Order: sequence, then structure tokens, then C-alpha cells
Amino acid sequence: STTSSEDDLTVGFIGAGAIARNMARAAHAVRPRMKAVVFGLAGADEFAAELSQELDLDITVADSAQALCAQSQAIFTQTPGSETVLELDWLQPGTTIIASGSDQPTKQEIPNDVLQASKYIADLTQQTSKVGELRGALQAGVMTEQDVHAELGEVVNGTKSGREGDELIVVDLTGTGAQDAAIGQVAWDKLSAL
Repeated sequence: STTSSEDDLTVGFIGAGAIARNMARAAHAVRPRMKAVVFGLAGADEFAAELSQELDLDITVADSAQALCAQSQAIFTQTPGSETVLELDWLQPGTTIIASGSDQPTKQEIPNDVLQASKYIADLTQQTSKVGELRGALQAGVMTEQDVHAELGEVVNGTKSGREGDELIVVDLTGTGAQDAAIGQVAWDKLSAL
């Protein structure tokens, strides 16, 4: 059953491309009563129109990333640029940020002070320390690898805690070979069935 707090969930998407669309579909699959808001330098109107219809979902377009953050309890970031996309003082208490835009050493979407203030969860620490959001915080000296709360698998399997209150959580997704292989196999199976 869905609780009233889940009914009130607003999910923000900073970036409106193909990855954001898939993140929206996935979020909707687990939170079908969510509301959504999108901000992007390009494509936000199309994102809202297409996914509102596809998912029968209330999606609005924000005028700025700050306006999006003010109304979102969960925020997905997936942008192609190298500039940070939000600020610590824009975030509500208890916000969860799922950052998937940093996949190269030149990219960083999440400011170091946000990372430092968060319960930080990596898909793979060894990878996020080199190409993810963690890399910038390590280089700036504001975090160490010991500041990583958990890897995602540890939260999923219950060996490390997830949300425990209204803490800020950042989940840094750079992509893993195992995930890519599983996605590739599903795609191959579906194409082979055509």
C-alpha cells in the first residue's frame, strides 16, 4: 500500500534527455502516485508533454533548478555538462539526490558542500572516486573514501542502512559493468525475439 507521505512525493528531474526519461519511468514504477517536475536547458517541455501522457503523470516544468529543488523530495540529476546543477541551501530536509550525470573526470553535477553534508552512497566507490561526484570532493579535500556511508549493494542487501531520518542522501551512479551486462542481455533477448 502507498502511504500518504508517498502520495505527496514530488520527484524532480534536472536534465530532460533520454536518461532522465528512463529515470522517470523507473521512479513512476515504484511510486505511481508521485508528482514530477523537470528543469532542463533543453527539452523540458517535450519531456513533460511526452511523459505526462505516457505515464498518466502530473509533470510540471520548473523555471529554474532552484525552483525545482524547492518542491522536490527526490531529485534525479542527469546532465551532460561539467557545471554543478544545484546548491545546498536550495534543498529541503530529507532530500534524496540520485546523481547519474558524472561519468567522466571532467564532470561534476553536485557541489562539494552538498556531498560533504550528505549520507553519501556510491554504486562503486572505486569508480565514483575516479569519475563520479566523489572525485571532486576527494580532490578538494572535503571528503575521504572513509566518508562513503555505503555502496548501493550494501544498502540493497541490508548490511548498511538507507534512510534513517531527514538526512540529505546523495546516491552517486556512474554505472557498473554488471549492470551494463544485464541491460545488454535484456536488450539482446528482446531484439532476438522480434
